[in-house]
Amino acid sequence: MKKTAREAVILRVERLSPNDGPGLRTVIFFKGCPLRCAWCSTPESQNAYRELYYKKNRCLGCGRCVSACPSKALSPASGAKKIMRDQSLCDECLVCAGVCPAGALGVYGEKMTVSDVMALIRRDEIFYFHSSGGVTLSGGDALCYPDFARELLMSCKESGIHTMAELSVSRDYWRASMLIPFLDAYYVDIKLMNPENHLKWTGADNRDILANIRSVSREWPKRGLHARVPLIPGVNDSKSSVSETALFCKDLTNCRELEFLPYHRLGISTYRYLGRETPFAETPAMTFEEALGKVEFLAEMKPPFPVKIAGQTVWTPNQPICGDAV
Repeated sequence: MKKTAREAVILRVERLSPNDGPGLRTVIFFKGCPLRCAWCSTPESQNAYRELYYKKNRCLGCGRCVSACPSKALSPASGAKKIMRDQSLCDECLVCAGVCPAGALGVYGEKMTVSDVMALIRRDEIFYFHSSGGVTLSGGDALCYPDFARELLMSCKESGIHTMAELSVSRDYWRASMLIPFLDAYYVDIKLMNPENHLKWTGADNRDILANIRSVSREWPKRGLHARVPLIPGVNDSKSSVSETALFCKDLTNCRELEFLPYHRLGISTYRYLGRETPFAETPAMTFEEALGKVEFLAEMKPPFPVKIAGQTVWTPNQPICGDAV
């Protein structure tokens, strides 16, 4: 029997990225996530299938998509150059996106094999060598495709490529245990420590998540764990929430850093393209100075690892927090 190539839905591939790990990196964004964080900046990464988007400002009102739609889910809007979509009729066949001359209708995500992704990664190998960079799996969540991600990471290691991944660790523990042996280091996202609040804002209880984080830390103590916390106004930016998160990280012997990511508005337009709403549509972005004011008290706790805000180190052991630190 012929072996079928593994496939995953990849949202995008960012080449020569200076983020998400040391050096220049190829970042693979998987499509699919078990969480539904209310502040998510990449809502197009949540569903694990190719997904239609509509940018009304580009629409010519030509009606080609309406005529092409086999399920009759599209119709012209009266008095405006735009279309309406009946979600109950749309079966996401994506035919309409193929006929749109203006790119108003398009598709988030592409089915790719491990070989497809490795072909893109190999284009950048020379840059990894000169910058001590590598490959980072991001998302969505690579744990939605554990077999695919494991095979991809194995291929990278066979080529001597440094590997990292950003993991929610919110799925069954065995998924993480398949990937971590092939990672040089990894990020874990810690949204909130309180289970009820975590359920309210992400759609999932966090007790299994925190247990999984503790387990991977114990089982692979030599793999560097980098904790990341999205700092969201009114959700997890209180002193008690920040303090509880830092205390949790102090108990992880392989925690290399604690990084806070101030809330930003980069994904707001994407919600409109998907025809969805977000409770943070009117929430202003959090500045670096505001974020620093939320976490500077951590100096009193003397964490054994650096503290960062959006990539900038603001605390190292035995040094005070300082907005001018690098």
